[in-house]
Amino acid sequence: MNPAVKLLEIVMVTMAGVWQGVRQDFNLIELSILGVALYAWKKKGWRPRGTPAVRAFSRPELVAAAVIAAALALRLVLIPVFPVPVPVVSDEFSHLLLADTLAHGRVTNPTHPFWPHFESLHIIQQPHYVSNYFPGHALFLAAGKAALASPWAGVLAEYALFLAALYWALRGWMPSRWALVGMVLAAVRFGIASYWINAYHGGFLPALGGALIFGAFPRLRTSSAPHGVSRQTLGCGLAFGAGLAILASTRPFEGLLYAVPFVAVLAWEQRKRLRPLAVASVAACAVVSPVVLGLGIYFWHITGSPFVTTYQISQKTYGWPMGLAWTPPPKIEHRNVELRNYYQYEIGEHEKVDGPADFLEFLTFRLQEYWRFFFGPLLTIPLLMLGRVWKRRPMLIIATCGAIVAILLEGAASPHYLAPATAALMALVIEGCRYFDGLRIRLAPLLVAAMALIILVRAGLEHAGLPYTQKLNFQSWCCRVEGNRNKARVSAELERLPGNHLVFVKAKTDPNNLFQWIYNDADIDGARIVWARDLGEERNAELEKYFAGRSVWLVDPNEEPATRIPYPAAAPLSSRTSDSRTLVP
Repeated sequence: MNPAVKLLEIVMVTMAGVWQGVRQDFNLIELSILGVALYAWKKKGWRPRGTPAVRAFSRPELVAAAVIAAALALRLVLIPVFPVPVPVVSDEFSHLLLADTLAHGRVTNPTHPFWPHFESLHIIQQPHYVSNYFPGHALFLAAGKAALASPWAGVLAEYALFLAALYWALRGWMPSRWALVGMVLAAVRFGIASYWINAYHGGFLPALGGALIFGAFPRLRTSSAPHGVSRQTLGCGLAFGAGLAILASTRPFEGLLYAVPFVAVLAWEQRKRLRPLAVASVAACAVVSPVVLGLGIYFWHITGSPFVTTYQISQKTYGWPMGLAWTPPPKIEHRNVELRNYYQYEIGEHEKVDGPADFLEFLTFRLQEYWRFFFGPLLTIPLLMLGRVWKRRPMLIIATCGAIVAILLEGAASPHYLAPATAALMALVIEGCRYFDGLRIRLAPLLVAAMALIILVRAGLEHAGLPYTQKLNFQSWCCRVEGNRNKARVSAELERLPGNHLVFVKAKTDPNNLFQWIYNDADIDGARIVWARDLGEERNAELEKYFAGRSVWLVDPNEEPATRIPYPAAAPLSSRTSDSRTLVP
């Protein structure tokens, strides 16, 4: 391609990416709020000031605990507005499968004899039937299911622990009153309407791990004792190790790169104080080593090797998750049409980072996903002070560099990929607010009030039955769409019927519809409802015979709304399916 034409293409796609970020969610309303505030400030002499935005507390830890309790209570009170989430995206089903597996007291499940009927995204069928994800998040989902019969309870527990770790982390960088402000901002931003709290992707747990590392770092830099090693050194070494352990079991790649700047700076600054550095290192290793050993045993039980992960098995078998920018994508020939469609989607995502020109062309499209979730127009205002932050505390900015490098090397863009850096990003926002406060501009209350208003508008529009965001939006801080609820509706109908059920699901004809129906319990044979791919008359008959005694149904997800019909009442399979050409041998 002509270089000038390519440059023009890059510019046009970049502008489209900027517009994509601005137009989504309620960013235009946020910009309007900021415009009104700026007008009032410039023309009317008004400033958001008066009573101080925050003040010192004699027992800030108790206030922090009260904030966490209030944040949890608020989310529970809002269940009529934001119901307990129902899984929609494939990632959620995969985490829930692993949680169900762990809740059964095992780390994996045997391959089903009719496994081609049960293939789906982000799970593997061989050598065992299990999720392809690391088990950290699923442990919390399993604990929630065991304790309160709801995996969402595990998400709430992660949320509460994240807020506690965020407060502790921010206290290492700023006064307690501003750490409390950071907690409140995070609670409003992530804990009410975002997909982190209203789905099962697992954003809070890696954010918790990153917060422990972020909070331990400044304390380790300044820890000292007149004789020997201080308790702070030992405690922060343990916290640092706990953060590394959490990241190793949730998002190991992004977590590793996120931790690199902290480890490098500590090693350089403490090179002349080897004893404290050694004590902190030993403490961290004491926490990380058992977790790494446990992960090795976990993968050994599944893949046969402690050094081969389920991710690698999934990539070798199906081609996803795609490799990083410098690795060529695996070549897989899928004969199942839906798996082939998803493979083509993954190829398209990889192509966004497989060359310098493509990297630049799609950079804004990828970054806007993170910007919308973590900042948006409202929280971008404090970032105007980044120059001053860099002069005074450059490590606050450097702290995010490793995680940003990691996400830039990945084609797909999802905010939970950047979760390890959440505490550092919030610290940047709060530092910006502190500089505005020094100018007698009380920015923090305006930000909290404006974000609350956005959430109120979103809830009001949904209650009125009006469109409140774009058609597909599963990664928003304020406006997550519930998505297609056909499977949940059909499943609820079947739960009300007596007996056990086998449901054949026809292949989707829309290549852009990547959402899957075929997800089952860990114990497929023992499940009341079994979802199976329609693989043609002959192979369906074999599965029907295997599950003799069940009511058998057929669902066509290409219809809207999708409905179930008794399987014998369907048209002959030989005349209605071309799916036989999509069979997996």
